[in-house]
Amino acid sequence: MSDAQATMGQPQKLKGFKRFYSLFRPSKADVRHADGKADKKTKKIIKGLTQVKAPEKERFIPVSYQSLVNQLGQADMWAEGESEQGKILMQDLNAWRHQSYRDRLNQLKDAYLTFSPDSDTLTAETYSDLELREKRHELMENMGKLLESANYERINKTNLDLLLSSDSPYGLRLHVDLDAFDDVIIYFRGAKTKIVEYRDWKWAYLKKKPVETPIFQRLFIALKLKPKEEQINELMIKEELPRKQAEKRVAKNLKLLPDGVTSQKIYLKLFKNIPQDDLEMMFPNTKVEFKLFDKLKLGLTAGGGTVAGLVGIVPKFLAAATLLNPITLITTLAGFIGLLVRQITKFFNQRNEYMMTLAQNLYFHNLANNRGVLTLLVDRAEEEDIKEEILLYTFLCRNRGQETNLNRAKTEIETFLKTNFNVDIEFDLEDAFSRLVRDGLIEKNGDNGYKILPPAQATNHVQRLWNGVLHKPDMV
Repeated sequence: MSDAQATMGQPQKLKGFKRFYSLFRPSKADVRHADGKADKKTKKIIKGLTQVKAPEKERFIPVSYQSLVNQLGQADMWAEGESEQGKILMQDLNAWRHQSYRDRLNQLKDAYLTFSPDSDTLTAETYSDLELREKRHELMENMGKLLESANYERINKTNLDLLLSSDSPYGLRLHVDLDAFDDVIIYFRGAKTKIVEYRDWKWAYLKKKPVETPIFQRLFIALKLKPKEEQINELMIKEELPRKQAEKRVAKNLKLLPDGVTSQKIYLKLFKNIPQDDLEMMFPNTKVEFKLFDKLKLGLTAGGGTVAGLVGIVPKFLAAATLLNPITLITTLAGFIGLLVRQITKFFNQRNEYMMTLAQNLYFHNLANNRGVLTLLVDRAEEEDIKEEILLYTFLCRNRGQETNLNRAKTEIETFLKTNFNVDIEFDLEDAFSRLVRDGLIEKNGDNGYKILPPAQATNHVQRLWNGVLHKPDMV
């Protein structure tokens, strides 16, 4: 269990003044941060305690489809007289891949309809709990395959726990209860770093310093809440709590969720350029806590102001009581109450500033929600597939008739991308090869041999595939 989960699992028993006083005590997050003994040089370079690294070379091809077509359509990329036919083939293959992904998107949207929180259409189907569970698992499995096609990488449980226990570069202390979810599935594409300027407390926050911060260029999250009754039962078993106390805990945690969030739906989110240490911001049940520095600052200002106010008010109150002057008594008492309200309000204002920072980051980094996520991911997966296919087909076709193995084609493709676009990737050879074989543009001969169709024959073959779609018996 992560520190963030452990913190969420503690009962909140403090009330009144004791709860107010607890705001000044170091949080577990502060203690954890103090225990981290990163060397000074590292602290200057990386803001935060963790960094999930992408593979040494990513599969994602950060070049547009049209740019690749322009380069691959050059005459010197093909045998004599084949370049024009090669361009036609690339266009036809792109259209065919679009059709196959259109079918895939329709299947995903149909499967997601039961779990979509934004659905505005009625459905007559009803399912048992077992059927819903099976449909949910099937949907999640197909979502994973789609993300793999779009060249995303999954964040495993170990890295997730590390990220949720790290510091936020925005000055927030955030905690998430992962036990509240049936499903937490997170994928990313592109783990880079960017330079962000933060105000340095050593210079009284008047001067900024550049900090290299690890980010996810693209981040996908799928969440499915557990039913309320299941959360209560798990809490009773896990912490040996009486049912009434477990119900209060769960009810309090559910109040953190926005209105309308339910355990019957699956929530899909897609973000861009998210700091790795701010992953907690992406969850709907995030708890915001004060840092020790903020507690001390507010304690000194609020506490000092209250003490100073008391020093001035108490003599006036005693004098008014001695003289039995009711107007002075009421005025003095009202002033004291106003002082307390003003000082306590400072605490809530500070928390509101934190929440505003959270909301601003979500607003500007959000790409799509729920069904829109499916559409966007299908579009990205389709583009990745066609880019891989036209690259592999071109380099296999230009060398046909020679003793060219697939590994050599892979090397040539990676060199081509490096030379023409300054892009260093790990080309996904097996995936692209299997699709070209499946669609008949490459014919396998035995275990290791293959035969690739020339551009003219390949174009005719793709057109026959289209005819098969347009003239299905059930469409006549």
